[in-house]
Amino acid sequence: MSAPLHPRHWSLGVKVGMIVTASLVLLLGSALTSYTLERNTAAATAEMLRTMQTQADIQRLHTQIAEAATGVRGYLLTGRDDFLTPYSVAARQLPATLASLEDKVSDADQRASLRRIRPLLESKLASLDVMRGQRNASAAELQQHLLSSKQILDQLRAEIAVMNAREAELVAQRTAALQGASNRNLWMTITVVAAGLAGTLATLAFTIGLVRRVRLAVENAERLTSDQPLKPTPANTDELGQLAERLHQASVLLAGRASAAQAASQAKTAFLARTSHELRTPLNAILGYAQLLEAGLRAPREREHAEHIRQAGQHLLSLIDEVLDIGRIEAGKLTLNCAPVALAPLVAEALTLMAPMAQQRNVQLCAAVIGDTVAVMADRQRLLQVMLNLLSNAIKYGGGADVAVVQADDVVSLHIDDDGPGIAPEMRARLFTPFDRLGAERGKAEGAGLGLTVSKALIQAMQGDLRYSAKAPRGSRFTLTLAMADTNASASAPGPDSGPPAPADAAPETSTITHRLLCIDDDAATRVLVATLLRRRPHWRLDTAADRASGLAQLRANRPDLLLTTAALADDELRAAASATTLALLDKPLNVPAFYALLDATEKPT
Repeated sequence: MSAPLHPRHWSLGVKVGMIVTASLVLLLGSALTSYTLERNTAAATAEMLRTMQTQADIQRLHTQIAEAATGVRGYLLTGRDDFLTPYSVAARQLPATLASLEDKVSDADQRASLRRIRPLLESKLASLDVMRGQRNASAAELQQHLLSSKQILDQLRAEIAVMNAREAELVAQRTAALQGASNRNLWMTITVVAAGLAGTLATLAFTIGLVRRVRLAVENAERLTSDQPLKPTPANTDELGQLAERLHQASVLLAGRASAAQAASQAKTAFLARTSHELRTPLNAILGYAQLLEAGLRAPREREHAEHIRQAGQHLLSLIDEVLDIGRIEAGKLTLNCAPVALAPLVAEALTLMAPMAQQRNVQLCAAVIGDTVAVMADRQRLLQVMLNLLSNAIKYGGGADVAVVQADDVVSLHIDDDGPGIAPEMRARLFTPFDRLGAERGKAEGAGLGLTVSKALIQAMQGDLRYSAKAPRGSRFTLTLAMADTNASASAPGPDSGPPAPADAAPETSTITHRLLCIDDDAATRVLVATLLRRRPHWRLDTAADRASGLAQLRANRPDLLLTTAALADDELRAAASATTLALLDKPLNVPAFYALLDATEKPT
């Protein structure tokens, strides 16, 4: 047979059952023992009382016999009848006293003595009755009768003395029995108290251990939810031990899934980055040529078609940017340059950029006066992006926007209010969910449902928050909160200068080559687009390269005035070789006005 399992491997049901069973057995045993001891003590006490009553009856019997004999003698000596009163009383009480003795006595020796006493008592009473009638008898006769009666009395006294001695022995025995019962009761009480105390201590120890293990399980469960390592647990196989083992297995499983999720997130981020690059490349050509078409066409219908192409491309570009931002935020790779940003010029710039959209929809954009000293800690470009997202939503869905700034303690709150229909209460929990437009996808307003998601994530990355609240009686308020910045150190540099677009038919006064541009890009469509744009600047000569090596060789050989390339190709070696050349990173899709402004800036003498 296998050895019994250690108690720590028993189930909690068995452990609790054993404790409850032991407690019940101890309780029942204590009750039964107490009852038995109580019964024994009561019996010993009753025996003691009966013995004492027996002694009293024996003494009463002796007294009644003596009174009866004394009464008869007094009558014989004095002749007075009142001396017979004790005799008469004793004669009536002696049979009753003897009967009481017979009822109380249970000892065999005492019962034998009673059997001998009864005839002697009857003889003594008969002798006294005879003597009572010999008042006039002769002295010799009376003396003879007295001697005979005395012999009977002596025998009675001897038997009574024997009974007294025996009763004294019985009293001693029963006193010892009563004392023994009391002692047993005391020891049993002590034993029960000790056993109860031990049971209480055992139950307390079990309960403390159980509570400790439950708390440990709760703490490990909390650690599991927060992705922290679990604390070690005792090697038990009961229910709590099985729970601890399940938590450990869940921890291992979650760790594996977390690694897989991290790897999947990294793969998703890489996929989004790669996809963004692949999508931006054709968009560069689409938007570039769309801008050329829009600037060169004269017919309103044709310009409208080119504008639709450009707007659709811009919308697709914004969608790509938002998806890429979400991927960077989720991967923790979003780079922010937080610095003091003055809100007044930032809000003015955002309103200026959104003014054409507001005019197109015939809505108003208003802003309260913002002090020049109000500044926040933020990444200016990203904060402007959030502002544009919120203003765009207010124009599309709210019919205009009112902008106000409130300072409280060390926090600046920027409110953007609109008077639109607002958001239904049942939909507010989904407000910042990616790709959820809350039913607006059935309307005419375009969008992908990413603007608010990206905006909230960007603001939270800048240690701020973006909240929604409903206005009464209708409308919405989006509140953007950020930490207040030192106004003396605030930097409110304007956005990049896009520069005016070149006229569609602009042409230089001379065709002499005065400047050279080197474009290094692996995308042929981009190189063709740059060549097309330079046709309007015939005094510029274009050299192109499809890879970094050939581009580096041309850079060293020709020394162009402007080097246009992508950030991926602009390594340290290329930058060092272009130290005497204006280096511009190619932003895709290419902004045509900004491109011509860059050419004009390069032409200006330094």
